[in-house]
This record gives sequence, C-alpha cells and structure tokens, in this order.
Amino acid sequence: MQVIMLGPLMLKYSLLTMIIAVAVGYLATLIRTRSLDVVIRKAVLDDLMTVLLIGILVWKFSPLIFDFKSVIRSPVSLLFFSGGMSGTILAIWIGVLILAYKIMRHHKPWALYANTVLTWLISGYGCWSLLQAFFEDGGWGSIGTAAAAGAVVAYQFRHRGQMYSAYHANVTVMWMAIALFAVSLLGGPVDEVWLGFGGMQLFLLIVLMLSLMNKVYLEKRKPL
Repeated sequence: MQVIMLGPLMLKYSLLTMIIAVAVGYLATLIRTRSLDVVIRKAVLDDLMTVLLIGILVWKFSPLIFDFKSVIRSPVSLLFFSGGMSGTILAIWIGVLILAYKIMRHHKPWALYANTVLTWLISGYGCWSLLQAFFEDGGWGSIGTAAAAGAVVAYQFRHRGQMYSAYHANVTVMWMAIALFAVSLLGGPVDEVWLGFGGMQLFLLIVLMLSLMNKVYLEKRKPL
C-alpha cells in the first residue's frame, strides 16, 4: 500500500489521486459552463457539489451497512475504513437519485445537468486513469483510458454551446462507450462472461447499443 506520511497521518496514494481527479473534473466543468447565465451556472454547480459531498459521506460511512458488526465492535475503525467499491457504487446510486429528485421536483433542465455531470465525470475519470499509470502501476491500459476520456472531453468543449441538448449528452455517452470498449480490447485478457467478452465489455456494449438507438430516435424525431 503506497502512502504519504504527513506527521502522524497516512494519506494513501489512491485517495490522493481521487482528490486530484475530482478537482480536475470540477475545474473542467467550471470552464465548460462559463457561457451559461451566472445564476443558472451557480445553481447547477451548487447542486452538483451538494450531491458530491453527500456521496463522500455515504462512501465514508458505508461500512455501517456492509460491515456493521466490525464497526460495532470497534467504532473507531470508521476513521480508518473506507467504503471500497461497494461504498462507491452505493454513493453513486444515492447521488443519482438525489439529483434526479431535485431535477423533477423543481422542473430543472435535465439535459443541462446531464451534460454538466458528464463533463465532470469523464474529465475526472481521465485524470484519475492517467494518475493510475504513474502512481498505481496502471500501465498502458490506464494511459489509453485517459486518452479516450481526453478525446471525449475535447468533443464536449467543441460543442460547449449545446449544454441544453439531450442529443449531445446522448452522443457523449455513446462516444465514451465506444472509446472505453476499444481500449478494453487492446488490454490484457479478461474473465470471459459471454462470447469471449468480460463483464465490463458487455456493459459497455449495452450502453453503446442503447445510446445508438436513442441517437437514431432523437434524429428521427427532430432532424439535427
């Protein structure tokens, strides 16, 4: 486990790279949303920051759900435990549900939020993947993922005037799925699930097919 010592405190490289990735994603989002009305931009970023903070709390305290007995035996362990992958998934789901609730209840433009979230997630994920290559032995797969994310973010910035476009959000998801699937094919062997594809590859194929069908539907409904 690679750590940085800060006096009596230990900071894991994995946590440090995550913090940097979130910050880079937020910076990219700030830049991309500069063309929005100041009031609208502030409202969107405030909502996303609130969801992020709630997600961090859920992730940090998720051992109360997934390892309740250990936490009860040693409550102090919450200071050192993290949520791991299970906590991350739970935090993402709760964050999505909270954001969806706010959008529906206050009749906010969901396409604007979708495009903003995608910029934050993809740019942050690209940064995290690049840092993995240097600090966590991520290898060429991480570099390829970072390059794919960078290309998709460049596409988003090229179409920065389409923040309210559901079509643009859908195409962004489609291109990201294509890029990640291509990178996965260039990587090492995977645990086969079906037809020689791994679980993540099948998931990306499903996302790709759904976004492609939605793209065709949106183009037929309203020529672009």
